[in-house]
Amino acid sequence: MSDRLEKTVGLLADLVAFPTVSGEPNGEIIGYIKSYLESHGVSVLLDVTDDGQQMNLFATIGPKVDGGIILSGHTDVVPASADGWQGDPFVLRRDQGRLYGRGAVDMKGFVAIVLAMVPDFFAARDSLCVPIHLAFTFDEEVGCFGSARMPEFLTRHGISAEMAIIGEPTEMRPFIGHKGGMELSAEITGTSGHASKPAGKVNAIIYAARLIEFINQIAQDLASKPDPDSPFDPPYTSVSVGVINGGEARNVIPAYCQFDWEIRPLPEGDPHAVLAYVRAFVDDVLLPEMKTLSPEANITLTIVSDVPGMEARPESPAAELVARLWTNEEPGVVSFGTDGAYFQKAGVETIVFGPGGMAQMHQPDEYIEETAVEQGLQFLDRVLDNLVSTR
Repeated sequence: MSDRLEKTVGLLADLVAFPTVSGEPNGEIIGYIKSYLESHGVSVLLDVTDDGQQMNLFATIGPKVDGGIILSGHTDVVPASADGWQGDPFVLRRDQGRLYGRGAVDMKGFVAIVLAMVPDFFAARDSLCVPIHLAFTFDEEVGCFGSARMPEFLTRHGISAEMAIIGEPTEMRPFIGHKGGMELSAEITGTSGHASKPAGKVNAIIYAARLIEFINQIAQDLASKPDPDSPFDPPYTSVSVGVINGGEARNVIPAYCQFDWEIRPLPEGDPHAVLAYVRAFVDDVLLPEMKTLSPEANITLTIVSDVPGMEARPESPAAELVARLWTNEEPGVVSFGTDGAYFQKAGVETIVFGPGGMAQMHQPDEYIEETAVEQGLQFLDRVLDNLVSTR
């Protein structure tokens, strides 16, 4: 295991060195992974966005038959300012059993583990009962935009997998469901003027505040009606406002205000119904008032991303596999979204399960324990043995 651990650490160092912050082109890291896989005899498919800036990578090892297991990880990371870091966030630092670097745990650590296993996967290709698929996606952190392309991609290439393991850092605990996530932006356009003469002006911040208060009332109403049978915490669709920008000076009536907000529905919930309620308030109450003062006044609500929920399926083949090969701990659910929702949408039974801890995600001095890396390697060893022994 020590030689394989060292190989994994080397791969992780290479992956961390690519500053693949969400929204930035990821061609360089995908090119690195592609070259690595091809050097081990593995054919690669790329799914490139129309502008050529972002791409998913998909590879298959083993027989060309239906079924098999998808091992999936995203290549993007959250931003990393220098504050709180003991070194360069994009240079892997090894210290007392920990591997520090942006993306080390979320989730380039899992990607490195999968890549380290590729020589073993490929050596066993003729003995596998079903294929092992690798799927590496882009821009998970800002809306799962890469995985959103997976259902169509799998259909287009005639790929039908039985299950997917999304290697998010869960401390090797199984999670089988999560809430959805609709990310939104609101833009309020008013009319500028001197604060000493507010009459006839549309104060964009005031109307933004009224809209935010309406959204907050919706949030409180939803929170007052929790589902007692829901496994989620909180057991209701949550609504929140996170960022607001607007205004020039204390004595200037603001002509513009913008804020970001979100809806996190239960898997069976409908965020579009919540949005429709907000739109009705805008169209029926706020806009008529604003346009009476200024025909140019306006409010625009934009959906930035809309990630579906992942339905909890405790009896799925993916949950059964993890229970049999690693832990019989009762699977849980989480309130944040993952790429898993789109694999499930594609008809693939999905579980979120991987090495490292959630507490280290999105933090300065992000790290993954070397023992966690070894656990990930051990689990994939068991997956490989299972696919060979069941032939």
